[in-house]
Formats: sequence, C-alpha cells, structure tokens
Amino acid sequence: MRAIRYLVARTFRNQIKELIRTPSRLIALLFIVAMLGLVLFSGSTEPTEITQPLQMLTALVTAFYAVIFFLLAKNGLNTGASFYTMADISLLFSAPISSRTILLYGLMRQLGTSVLLGFFLVFQYGWLHNLFGLSVGGLLLILAGYAVTIFCAQLTAMLLYSLTAFHEKRHRAASIGYWVLAAVAAAVIAVPAFLSDKPLLEAAADAANAPLSLLIPFGGWLSGGIRLAFGGDLFWGAAGLLLAVLGIVLLLVILTSTETDFYEDVLQATEVSHTAITAKKEGRAQDVLPRKIKLGKTGIGKGSGAIAFYYKHKLENRRARILLLDGMSLIMAVISLIFGFFMRDTGGTAAAFAFACYLQLFSVANGRWAKELLLPYVYLTPQPAFRKLVAICAEQFRVAAFEAVVVMIPLGLICGASPLETAVMVVARFGYGVFFIAGNILVERLLGSLGSKTVILMLYFLIMLLLATPGVIIAFVAAFAFGGSVSVALLATLVWNLLLSALLFFLCRNMLSYAELNNR
Repeated sequence: MRAIRYLVARTFRNQIKELIRTPSRLIALLFIVAMLGLVLFSGSTEPTEITQPLQMLTALVTAFYAVIFFLLAKNGLNTGASFYTMADISLLFSAPISSRTILLYGLMRQLGTSVLLGFFLVFQYGWLHNLFGLSVGGLLLILAGYAVTIFCAQLTAMLLYSLTAFHEKRHRAASIGYWVLAAVAAAVIAVPAFLSDKPLLEAAADAANAPLSLLIPFGGWLSGGIRLAFGGDLFWGAAGLLLAVLGIVLLLVILTSTETDFYEDVLQATEVSHTAITAKKEGRAQDVLPRKIKLGKTGIGKGSGAIAFYYKHKLENRRARILLLDGMSLIMAVISLIFGFFMRDTGGTAAAFAFACYLQLFSVANGRWAKELLLPYVYLTPQPAFRKLVAICAEQFRVAAFEAVVVMIPLGLICGASPLETAVMVVARFGYGVFFIAGNILVERLLGSLGSKTVILMLYFLIMLLLATPGVIIAFVAAFAFGGSVSVALLATLVWNLLLSALLFFLCRNMLSYAELNNR
C-alpha cells in the first residue's frame, strides 16, 4: 500500500511540474477557469421565469445516465475497458502487490477521471438555471452522478470482457442479455409514454420519474438519488441509491472472486487504448477493428480522379451509420430536438436553431475529410490540389444537407414554425455546415503543425467565433430592418456563410500541394 501512495503522490507532483513548465497548458487551464467563472457568474442571477418543471430535468438526467451507461458498458462485449495506463502496467503488475490493491488503485483512478470527463456539464449551467432554476449545488450533484455512472459503466465493461473474452458461448449469452436489458430500459419509458393521453415528452417525463425507472440499471438507480435530493419521493429515491451501492459491490465481488485472468484481460484492453491514444497524438490514422467483420460489396465502384474520394467516403459512411445518421450525428440530432422542445415557449425558433448549429460544430470537426489528411493517398493522387480539397469535403457537404433536413423539419414542427420558416431553417443550417467545414479547413491549414492539441482546440473555438460573429451581426441588422423576421435573419446568415466559405476554400486551395503543411 505504501508503494501505491508513493506512486499517486509522485504522479500528482509530476503533473503539477509539467503544468508549470508548459505555458500552453497553463494558459489553457486559466482560459477554462475564466470561462467557467463567466458561465457561473452569468447564470448566478435569479431567472425571470422558470419555464419548465423540475420533473423534466430529473427525467432528462435519467435518460442521460441510462444512455451513457449502456453505451460505455457495451465496450465490454468488444474491446473491454481498462483503468490503467501502460506505465501502470509496467510498474504495478510486475510488483509484489496484491491484485485487489491494484484493482482498488484503478478504481480510485477511474473515479477521478470520470469527474473530469463530466466537467463539460458545468458549462451547461446557464440554460439549465434559466429553464429549471437549477442551483450550483444541484449542478454539482448531477455532475457527481454522471461521474459515478461512467465509473459503473467502465467497471461493468471490464467485468463483461473478463467473463466473455475468448468464450464464444458466454459472449453470445452476454450480448443477448445486454440487448434484452437495453430493450427493457427503453420500454420502461416508451410504453407508458405512448399509452398516456398527455403530450409525448410530458408523458415520457412522468414515466422516467415513476418507480418503474428502478428497472433501468444504474441510470435509473442514480437518478433516483438525484430526485431524492430535489425533493422527490423519499422511499423510491433511497431505494435507487441502495440498488446503486449494491450493484457496485456486486460487480466488485464478481470481478475479484471469479477465476478470470484479470492481469491478461486488462493488459489487452490497455494496449488497445494506448495504441489509439498514441496514434492520435502523433497524427496517425488508427481505426479499431471490431471482433467480427461482415464483408459485403468490396471496391468503390465509381469515380475517376479526385471525385473517387467522394465515393470512398460515401461508402464508409454507409457502413458506419446507424439508421439514417451515424452515431455522433444521431446523438446530436436527439439533443437538438429535446432542447427545442424545452425552448419553444421562451427562446423560440431562433434559440433552438442556434443550439442545433452549435452542436454541429463538434460533429463537423470529426468528418472523414480530416482523417484523409493523415493518409498519403490524397497527396499522391495526380490531380490539382484544389480539386482534391473539394472532393474530400464533398461527402461532408452531402451529410450536412441531409442532417439539415432530418433535424430542422422536426425542430420546426416542435417550435410551431410555418413551412416557409422551416424551409429557411433547413437551408440556413446547411449554410452553417458548409461554413464549419471551411473553418475547419482554415484551422487545419494554419494550426495543423502545432504540437499542443489543447492550444489548437482553444484557438479553433476562438477562430470560429470570430468568423461567425459578422454573420450574426448582419442577421440582427436584417431582422431589425424587416420587423424582426427570423426567416430574414437566417437567410442573411446563409448568404454570409456561403460567401465566407467560398473565400476560405479559395485561400486554402493549395493546402494539399505539400503533405508537410499538415504535419501534426
């Protein structure tokens, strides 16, 4: 135990030294602290009118925790999960320390990481405070529940992998059990919501706060504790917390008592994550392959010259998508629609549209065009550089147009927009999609050679904010000139975004002439 304490103390001390000796990280930390203070200060005033009941917030928390738990726990059926780094593997697993002590160290380490992963929730305080009257203490409580949810999901993933890896029958049984449990969790909310006479989201909120939500593992249990803290039912809230504690204890007991090769399973999962992280830091393409690959039609089959990259990305997106959208876009679309429902009576169409475009900023940055810059083929293709640049972004343009239709039409119906306003929202969001793609190209061209990803991320948001600000100002002026018309404002942003995007593509037209420009 003394060795563990020494390792923790030394690691913390070295992290402080590295932070002090690396100005970019120190600046990033100060920037985050300043932004955090700004968010908390701007939301510290009393809301003029609380537009949504607290029951809606606890329902959102239940759904959020449940989705996070099931998404992360599913890793146990594929690559597994690990609480350790390769340095921990080298130092601890070869030392004369009991496996339970090492497991305890990993659990404490993961709990701290989970808290950091939930740090983004703090920046949502402003709209949560205005909509639900949420206090800072309530936000921290939700953050703590989120951290425990991630912790439990990682622990479940580790246990699933330890029990099912290299055992086909166990893996098949665990997969069936996982999907059955996920279906039960969805039915607990969906069935009462569709059978109720109330509006769909209101009925879903009632179902998420009902005692049946205790059938949702960890997500429903931990949210029961949140409801208890917010003045909910004492019995069911306490029952949820008790089930969560018993679930964690049961997972630990099974993990430490079963005859599984704990070291070997953790080592394999750690190697997978370490390889992916290292590749990302070094700017190399690294795709994690699934356990089983279903081989369908092979070959691109279409395209000649630079346009072949478009068909290549189109094929890759078809294989990766869930239903009509890929996983990231689907999650962003659902969040946008939920936010639009809550804001329809206060911020209206403009607020819902702005939030949907804000989420689009994150999905565009992970497009396939960015991965193409890490591979040599686009530079070796004997085609003009500008034609290749447009070709690798062409599929992202199509995706942006499709997402605009899929997201904006339901959002317009939720906000009560007219058909004309909805059509304008569709084309305006497509304009922002093109603008974000062009902005990402510019950031990649200017900052791609920087070594610090933290600095790049900070400057990325700053540059995108500066580029978008004139369009927002023009939109306000246009709306004021035409009697506050939202449609006119959105059309003004469309014109600005398309003109600016064309200029950015022109300025970066030689980006693919030399691979050295994009070394990262």
